[in-house]
Amino acid sequence: MTTHAAPLRRRPYWTRAAAVLQEWIREPAQVASLVPSAPALTQRVAKQPGVSNATKIVDLGPGTGGTTEALLAAAAENCRVLAIEKAAGFIEPLNEIVDGRLTVEHADVVGLERILLIHQMTSPDVIVSGIPFSSLDRRVATDIIKSVHRTLPKGGTFIAYQLRSDVARYASPLFGTPQTEIVWMNVPPLRIFTWTKQ
Repeated sequence: MTTHAAPLRRRPYWTRAAAVLQEWIREPAQVASLVPSAPALTQRVAKQPGVSNATKIVDLGPGTGGTTEALLAAAAENCRVLAIEKAAGFIEPLNEIVDGRLTVEHADVVGLERILLIHQMTSPDVIVSGIPFSSLDRRVATDIIKSVHRTLPKGGTFIAYQLRSDVARYASPLFGTPQTEIVWMNVPPLRIFTWTKQ
């Protein structure tokens, strides 16, 4: 069982919700939902295979950091978490998460492999993605998935939580058939896709 010297400080929901709405108004294509992810979703993501015993987790498109907090709560004390967020409006909420294991990077995940090299996070055990693949250009989406596949070691886990199933169309040719589940207690209900690299 994981224990932490300092428990995560719960951030006000409405502060995070305001940040989501502001960013959606500014860049609607980059924001998957008008409200932050519910605990029912973030906790299910954090319970996926590989998270609890990982030493390196990469969180792509974490938004205001609800999933990031859940991953930190579930991960081991020696696990490093790198959150990579493109939307400028989400960087401040992410930096409000007080945990020495977390690094926040304001960047586009199209440069994933370079970012991981800079942060000494190559070959992470788990990559989690909240990026809305359904709103991405097909070539960009394919490039991101290829980077994820190249980066993960054999036995590594790729987890994506999505409104639509576009991510499976891009990832399944490389990763195979995913395990899937729907989290109904989220607005909107989202699917969790989980692959283990063979």
